[in-house]
Amino acid sequence: MTGAAQRLSTAEAVALVAHRLADPDAVAAIADRPDNVEPIYGASQWGPLTLANGLPGIALLYAELAATDDRWSAVAHRQVSRAAELMSSQAANGLYAGPAALLAAVLRLQPHYATLRRKLIAWVADDQRTRLEACAARRDLGVSWAHYDVVNGLSGTARLLLDAGPSVHGVVEDTLRYLVTLCEPITVDGVRVPGWWVPAELQPVARDAEQYPRGDFNLGLAHGIAGPLALFAAALDRGHEVPRQRDAMRRIATWLLDRRKHDTAGVYWPCRLSWDEETHPGPEPVFTRAAWCYGAPGVVSAVHQTGLALGESQWCAAAVEGLRTTVDRPENEWNLDGPTVCHGYAGLLQIVRRVGTTSGDPALLAAIPGLVDRTLSYATPDAPFVFPHLVPDSPLGRHAGTGYRRLNVAGMLEGAAGVACALLPSAGAWDTALMLA
Repeated sequence: MTGAAQRLSTAEAVALVAHRLADPDAVAAIADRPDNVEPIYGASQWGPLTLANGLPGIALLYAELAATDDRWSAVAHRQVSRAAELMSSQAANGLYAGPAALLAAVLRLQPHYATLRRKLIAWVADDQRTRLEACAARRDLGVSWAHYDVVNGLSGTARLLLDAGPSVHGVVEDTLRYLVTLCEPITVDGVRVPGWWVPAELQPVARDAEQYPRGDFNLGLAHGIAGPLALFAAALDRGHEVPRQRDAMRRIATWLLDRRKHDTAGVYWPCRLSWDEETHPGPEPVFTRAAWCYGAPGVVSAVHQTGLALGESQWCAAAVEGLRTTVDRPENEWNLDGPTVCHGYAGLLQIVRRVGTTSGDPALLAAIPGLVDRTLSYATPDAPFVFPHLVPDSPLGRHAGTGYRRLNVAGMLEGAAGVACALLPSAGAWDTALMLA
């Protein structure tokens, strides 16, 4: 981090990021270096067709900047054009990769790119139908993240299609119907559990299958049931309702509120619950974060949106209370990793801003300047993209890490573009890709 004397202002930091990310070739040359990899899988930090760390995520930043200063439109066009050149053989793969990721940026740049927008909408809608058919064909109990989550699954792409116009409203409502069905309780080994149970064989990585040998129940906004809940609320707010949708919303919101844990500081939400933790709940503490992806902020956002959509003021109050407790905790209990959106301060900042502004809660509004300042504290002018992405230096993550690796990531979810978006107080709809509106 920079010292206090070197601290950039918000405007200086955003401007510096915007200038550093303007040239797609220069960004790729830095982000795709062989030594710029995370330590768990050795994965490159340059995914040119992703929102997380590629051109579509960068284009979202320039779309926000161009909304108030048209000089940035040409820079946004540079990102979109390069992404479109790479798109010809790319299959869709959830909201955060491929055509859906580029569509998220192009929708924010309306009325430009009408032809590309139509092609991308048709592409994503067709892929959504194909994935829906595959999910509906599963007869065994349990689901994978790809069946329902925001990043890889049907909820994220359905939220995108909500804003894509009436030509795809049919596939949006088909998705809502499928997700309503997924939310019905199921009986596993004689025990009644939520239908979003992820069995061991469908866990995303082998280590998760070992950690959850009888499967788990994911609460987070990125990969858990909070994602479909936020989708249901956004759909209802925009006039899309299918049979039993409100019942599903009430079932999920009640389940999430019932899974709150309590400690001396107040309430918090676990990231995930094992089979035993769900079927035999106890007071034992569980790991959590204060991040967009996992923990109170993401859950609170979904519950708050649902409370507003259904007129459940007590749910809104519980959400605000949960978020107030979060920001009041000692910072070392937030378990955040640097400035970026997914695991870091920018994600918490954006949720506090959204919920605080919507609710008018004075404590949340008062917390925003401090979160802005804390995010800015990571600005490093000598770093290629100003804000580094910090990842634990151990393959076992923050549980075993002794420090952090500083990676150069450019995109929205894990990179500098997302940090800059969160620092823009006038930024608009970029965070629909985070299911925050």
